[in-house]
Amino acid sequence: MSARHLLPLPLLALALATAVGATLGPPVVDRVEKFPALGFGFARSARLEARQVPPDAADMLLIFAPKDAPEDRSAPSTQRVYRISAPDLDEVEVREWARGVFPTADLRAERSVRTRYGRKPVRLTGAYVTDGQQRSLFMHAWVGPADAVVFVGECEAELYRRERRAFERAADSFKFFGGPPAGEDRERWEKRYRRTGLPFEAERIDLCVKLADGWTVTDTRSTIILFHGPRHSPVPAQLAGGLSAVRSALGASLPADEPISSLAVVRICRDRGEYLTYGGSPATVGYFNPSVGELVLYDARTEREGAIPLDHPTARTLYHEVCHQYLHQVMSAAAPHTWFGEGLAEYYAGARIRSGRVVAIDPLDDQLAYLRRPDVRAALPPLGELMNLSKPAFYADAAHCYPYSYALVRFLETSPEAQARGSWSALVERYFEALRRSWREEARGLALEGLSERGYERAVARSQQLALEAALEGVDLPELERALRDWIGRAQG
Repeated sequence: MSARHLLPLPLLALALATAVGATLGPPVVDRVEKFPALGFGFARSARLEARQVPPDAADMLLIFAPKDAPEDRSAPSTQRVYRISAPDLDEVEVREWARGVFPTADLRAERSVRTRYGRKPVRLTGAYVTDGQQRSLFMHAWVGPADAVVFVGECEAELYRRERRAFERAADSFKFFGGPPAGEDRERWEKRYRRTGLPFEAERIDLCVKLADGWTVTDTRSTIILFHGPRHSPVPAQLAGGLSAVRSALGASLPADEPISSLAVVRICRDRGEYLTYGGSPATVGYFNPSVGELVLYDARTEREGAIPLDHPTARTLYHEVCHQYLHQVMSAAAPHTWFGEGLAEYYAGARIRSGRVVAIDPLDDQLAYLRRPDVRAALPPLGELMNLSKPAFYADAAHCYPYSYALVRFLETSPEAQARGSWSALVERYFEALRRSWREEARGLALEGLSERGYERAVARSQQLALEAALEGVDLPELERALRDWIGRAQG
């Protein structure tokens, strides 16, 4: 998973004021809400709004957060609903499932209400730790003969005494009814996409029927953009144009050798708070999740009106993550060395777009200026070491490895020194083609032998090594390193 670093956080006073606003307010009346497609309903507080369910959230069906949750941090409390597809679970099995979803959870059983609708109740309470913060947990499972529906309330520890009552009301109010009717929402999306003739129709429909309230959809032939913000905002169309331009530039430089077989999904969250609640890291503006092929970011502007400036971190992050997404699609999900993936993505973060195409790749002057600092130059790893670093080792020294990888790619792609030597100027392309080829061979072997975690890791390592050997064929690495460092020192972008 890749990410770019965020702008400085808002002032503490503003954050505290926002947080207080999220925890106080007039009393609200719960209302029973039915979810016909899920076969149940429950009393949801009017102070809550639906949030988007992450695609890789195990068993999660619904998630709600306060409407006035802070914009700059994770929601202080959420209410979630999960389904465990297993028959006649007991308390021990529910507890085991809960520890799979919340690995640090410390849980204890409590008495609950009577059996209803042929479902017996299991109630657990406790706490878990995430991002170094303790949060309280309330779980109530309604266990039936074929599955269990689990209501989970979780919140910051200091809010639990107040939130507990709301969690209990919601959990105790569950009503179950017959199977889901024909989905009117699905039919509406099917009708829409039949008219467009866009590829990946089934994938687009599946994504759209799962959208929470307030999300809109913008399509390109290769991409679906899911946006949470003002309905008539120019941002989705603007970012659609930008990502299409970057994908086209990537396709010209590193072309696919067979048709792309997956839809590119881009999700733009409303604000940082929603992004964090969805699963984003506090130190980032965006990330690419290769397990589901989804690129996620948020509008990081202070004033979210009008179009996003083309050099704003939100746009730069999009271009960076689009590079990761594109490589994942055209390289058969191969895992490149981290210097290659992050260096190339940082390079394309500088894309300058005009009239729907990339007209230049601007230098990231702050990265190059940082590398020219004497203390930084002294701490840079040898180039051969950088190119062989594992992902954990690379990110452990991200302050040096990110900008140095970017400088390497920019040097190879743009410098007169590299353009004068074919073995240097084509290094990125040779690595790309060799990795794609070697990984496909490894993947065929895995398919025949059976997939295991250890076998997969060995196959990744072998494909990376073969790609690096092919990329460096005919290259005097010490000579390349000296030229690269000289180029950085001359401040050429």
